[in-house]
Amino acid sequence: MANEVYTRTNQALFFARKALDAWREAEGSQAFDARTQALYHREHVLFHLYRTVLATVHEVADRYRWPLLELRTVEQALDGEAAKRFPGPELAELSELAREQDTWLSRMLAGWLALHAPPVHAASKPEDASLIASSAVTARAEWSLADADDAVGALNELVSRYRDGMVEY
Repeated sequence: MANEVYTRTNQALFFARKALDAWREAEGSQAFDARTQALYHREHVLFHLYRTVLATVHEVADRYRWPLLELRTVEQALDGEAAKRFPGPELAELSELAREQDTWLSRMLAGWLALHAPPVHAASKPEDASLIASSAVTARAEWSLADADDAVGALNELVSRYRDGMVEY
């Protein structure tokens, strides 16, 4: 494989699609470990989509010859400081998508952060008075299959659009 920046983006997007297909299959499975498989593939999709966004930032930075290849997280690239230092429509669009509520990128980043967060236990009142103690894990907004479908489709379109705009004639 060529040693080009865009190959990382292509690989990450390819594996995100493969993991999404496996997640769909696990969701429809009647196997004993279907729930575990679905959770594994959910995390797998998040991992590869996160890699795709970071690789896209690196691809754009390489195209404009910006020294952003040392960035290791999407949050570092989209926090606003990098977008201010290196103004360009691509980073500005990604930063805006990350800041706005209920966009595919903000949902993906929230899912990524939730994946790395420790479980949060909330004190709860026992429903049965005969129970001495009870614990419950608070429900977080889950990264869903529909969210993953949206993110893969949007990211595929975004990468294609960025590449079309960066073609030299």
